[in-house]
Amino acid sequence: MKLTTFRHVLLCLAALLFIGGCAVNPVTGKKELLLVGEDWELNVGKQNYLPLRQSQGGDYTADPRVEEYVKRVGAKLAAHSDRDLPYEFNVINDSTPNAWALPGGKISINRGLLYELKDEAELSAVLAHEIVHSAAKHGARGQSRGVLLQGAVIAATVAGSRKGYGQAAQAGSAIAAQLANQKYGRNQELESDLYGMRYMSAAGYDPQGAVDLQQTFVRLSEGRKSDLLSNLFASHPPSQERVNKNRETAKTLPAGGERGRERYEQVMARLKKTAPAYEKFAQAQKLANEKNWKQAVALAKEASRIEPKEGHFHSFLGDVSIEANNYKAAKTYFDRAINANPEFFYYHVRRGQVNQRNGDTQAARTDYENSMKLLPVADAQYGLGIIERDSGNVNKAKQYLSAASQTKGEIGQKATDALLALDLGDNPGNYISIKQGLSKNGTFAFQLINNTSRPLTGIQLGVSMGGSNTTSNVDGVLGAGETRLIDTGRKMTRQQADGVSMRVLNATAQ
Repeated sequence: MKLTTFRHVLLCLAALLFIGGCAVNPVTGKKELLLVGEDWELNVGKQNYLPLRQSQGGDYTADPRVEEYVKRVGAKLAAHSDRDLPYEFNVINDSTPNAWALPGGKISINRGLLYELKDEAELSAVLAHEIVHSAAKHGARGQSRGVLLQGAVIAATVAGSRKGYGQAAQAGSAIAAQLANQKYGRNQELESDLYGMRYMSAAGYDPQGAVDLQQTFVRLSEGRKSDLLSNLFASHPPSQERVNKNRETAKTLPAGGERGRERYEQVMARLKKTAPAYEKFAQAQKLANEKNWKQAVALAKEASRIEPKEGHFHSFLGDVSIEANNYKAAKTYFDRAINANPEFFYYHVRRGQVNQRNGDTQAARTDYENSMKLLPVADAQYGLGIIERDSGNVNKAKQYLSAASQTKGEIGQKATDALLALDLGDNPGNYISIKQGLSKNGTFAFQLINNTSRPLTGIQLGVSMGGSNTTSNVDGVLGAGETRLIDTGRKMTRQQADGVSMRVLNATAQ
């Protein structure tokens, strides 16, 4: 690296440090580098908490008492936090044992992790640990390190899909997803354990719950009880060091405190009783991926009999009915899913597709719009785009189709094709690029580039030169993605060539 370049980098980093600088960690009281402000934390949490939960399966609603209970325990702990934030606590309807915190106090624990806990004290250990991650600005500090590495503040961007229901989900924040699943450093984990245990004790819980919890995780990680635990262990790696540190911390805190085992077991009774339903559902999903529809349906129906209030089971049966072209049955299943949980985007999207297929345009529009309030996805955007197109609302149709075309896969391609058919006549220059200049022989030449996945014909160009305007037709078909070089054979000087202006006037998609 040249000395001047190195100095430039140092100056840039110094400017960043001057803008953000050191901030006091509200939990530890230490000064730490922080290049993003509290507004950033609050906005990231507020804007991305619901989309992230939706893309991971939505909230667990089959037994509302479970989430209400987690919220109460979380609020009890948050009252002792060193930082006043708009804390929120939710239970995600996912069997993967995991928990995460977004900046700004947005905290989620998966249904799957609740199976692994033995009492309320262990639950409080999980939630208090996540509260510290938010209160101590661990996510923001991680983002600050990213800022330094990249040399610029990163804005939230649209994230891609994830497996499961998230295959339909395109919206969200890449930063938020990264923060929810980031690997915390050793010091941050120990810090969250230490202060989390202090919050537990202040709230009246036995801090020994945090020791027992870490012992369980160390045992599970060594025995590899379940691959599902890999996500939790990746972001919150257990270790004997953490167990030992927690033991030392427990000795410094008042002895005793609540364990709340009986209360925990009472609230979690239905969730644990219906655990076999989710195991059967997981098997059904695997069989469906293998196209073994008959056994998949049988298992899903068994799951639904065990837990009739789980919308995912009804929705799955709706998906399978669509595969069998049984749209009447599909609508019934999606109706049941929405009745079970009207706050999950996927059920609305799929029922919208069924209603649109059955010609009930108004019902489809309502379903798509309801899904968009929860999580904007390409499937709903495409469906709304087609509805608006068929209703003659071309501008609205273009907006929806343009948004849907940004995603990859079949739905993105369909949206791109539909948008092309609507917009090509109005804005052909958006789809055909022109590059012009002099050839090696000094003659004026230009390239036409088809930026679409469709062959284009009837291409007409407008040419302006020296105050005169002419039009020129391009013969033949410009293939999908094709670049064609056309040499006019006309000798020009560089100055003359620079004075030529070309634009696309017309084109038609085949």
